Amino acid sequence: MVEVSYVNKLLEAMRANRKVEKLLDQKSKIESELRKIRANCNHTQRSIKQVPRGEGMLTDTRWVCDDCRALVGYPTQFEMDKFFNK
Repeated sequence: MVEVSYVNKLLEAMRANRKVEKLLDQKSKIESELRKIRANCNHTQRSIKQVPRGEGMLTDTRWVCDDCRALVGYPTQFEMDKFFNK
């Protein structure tokens, strides 16, 4: 009975590993497609937005392209004051 339990756990771990690999592969393809879209975008329309910084709750204030959502720069202090005082 112990042997069957071990085999089941091993098979479950292998299924999880395959799913993770599949998801990571999909993520890689999506990121590659986003890079291509952003590389061909002219970023003509942009807005100031709060964007997440890393995994935590911190955010940065950045210019973001309205078309491809790429981070395209930092607003000046004047632009930030105007943005926050809307």
